[in-house]
Amino acid sequence: MSSDERIARFLDAVCQHLYWPPYRARVRRELTDHILSHAEYLHESRSYEWDEAVDRALQSLGEPNELGRALRHARFPLLYVLCVLFTGVIWAAIAACIAYLLLLLMQ
Repeated sequence: MSSDERIARFLDAVCQHLYWPPYRARVRRELTDHILSHAEYLHESRSYEWDEAVDRALQSLGEPNELGRALRHARFPLLYVLCVLFTGVIWAAIAACIAYLLLLLMQ
């Protein structure tokens, strides 16, 4: 398997845990840049063969499924999502109260 295929498989495994498409694209782009720059450093400065440099760069990031889950939780922690939902419910209740008061005033 070529180094490009190994990188693509790694990125696919990471990104399968990310649900929001713009965030998934950004993570994929940043991880690709990181992997390639780290592999280039290993290849030029440490005299590794390119395939071995790519393998070591991928290994330095850890297990892709764990990384994907960690990135998902870092971007969308449960507490944040609950706060956003609770805030939406409060604003909906305020809007309903205002609409009710306007209806009372019109009578």
